[in-house]
Amino acid sequence: MLTKKNCFYLLIISALLFFQFLNCNAKDVQDNFIQLKDNEPQGKISLKKALEIANENNPKVQAIVATLPVAEAKLIIAKYIPNPVIGANTELVKSGSTHPGQLGQTFELGRKRYWRIQIAKGEISKTELEIAKVLWETRAKTHIAYANLSISENLFNLASGRRDFYKSLLEISEKRYQAGSASGLDVDRTNIELLSAENDLDETNKKLKRAKVDFKGILGQKQDTELEVEGPESLKPKIFTKDYKPLKKVIEEATEKRLEAAILEKDFGITRAKLKKARWERVPNLYIEGGPAKPSFRDSVWGPYFGTQFEVPLFNRKQGEIKEAKAQIEYLAKERKRIENEINMEVKGALVDLELSETQIERFESKLLTSSENILEAIKKGYEIGRLTLTDVLNAEQKNRDLRQKYLENLLNYQIALASLEYAVGVPILE
Repeated sequence: MLTKKNCFYLLIISALLFFQFLNCNAKDVQDNFIQLKDNEPQGKISLKKALEIANENNPKVQAIVATLPVAEAKLIIAKYIPNPVIGANTELVKSGSTHPGQLGQTFELGRKRYWRIQIAKGEISKTELEIAKVLWETRAKTHIAYANLSISENLFNLASGRRDFYKSLLEISEKRYQAGSASGLDVDRTNIELLSAENDLDETNKKLKRAKVDFKGILGQKQDTELEVEGPESLKPKIFTKDYKPLKKVIEEATEKRLEAAILEKDFGITRAKLKKARWERVPNLYIEGGPAKPSFRDSVWGPYFGTQFEVPLFNRKQGEIKEAKAQIEYLAKERKRIENEINMEVKGALVDLELSETQIERFESKLLTSSENILEAIKKGYEIGRLTLTDVLNAEQKNRDLRQKYLENLLNYQIALASLEYAVGVPILE
């Protein structure tokens, strides 16, 4: 029996348990927050790390993964067996019979259920391949976005350095003008070049911001997240295609490795299963019912009752479904040729772009970049001491800037071609 004192103790204990529950929940929330915070990218992200983050957080990947339970649910539906029917009826007429309880069951004749299950299993396999395809597409897009961000950062730094160069050049031209060793035209020309360099810096800054937006979006990160990528050194070729011996075999197997081809084969299997299912559905299902019965209310003699019925396939003989499946098979045969042709074009086009980029990068790194930088510094000093003209400096700076821009653009083109070739052949290469 509960007394007032016992009720008071019970209330105190309940309050203590409640506050403990709140504290545990608060600690769980805090731990989860710390865990989420720890999962945020820290420091400079490598390309490999970026690919891992995109696979986990990319919105398109998360959306396509969520379709798998839908396909799995269809398999459960395909396995359904018709439910039994329980009922009762009485004929409310003179000498009407009575059926106080009836049990009926529909029997699917043939292999309708078997082919329904095969279709559902095929849909699950196809969904898994489509998920893999989205993951592979995301890999290529992340690769390109990563390279674009890295190059955009270096183009911004190059534009910033060019602006600083013209600032220092403007100071030199002003000193020479004040000393009487240069005309005011040199000052005006240098100032115009400085303004042009500032405009270029604004343009590259805009492209850099856009590259950051795209990269964060692909990685599924918030736009206010700070992300850093590695510099152009990480984008240089690790090995040239001419030295990569497995490349020939990889290209030959491209059609087999591409997920589009595997998905197409699944479509073939699903469509053939639909055709067989439609043919079996022309066989009508059998419905059987039975139960106890007596001839009338007044009659006390009971006996068994049996009944059967089935649909007569007179008008609907699944002609449309059969024709649709046959037409789909013919379409898929043509689609197979289109995919094979498209894969061959993608592989050859990406390979040409990759080999050209490798040649240009090798040429830039072997001679052009170092020589151009040394020449520019020498010409700038020559102008400072009055031995060379401003035109000499401007021409040298223009050539040096063009070379460095083209080198960075070639690195980007190389990474785009590499990502495109990997996507085309269906497997990672040159890693």
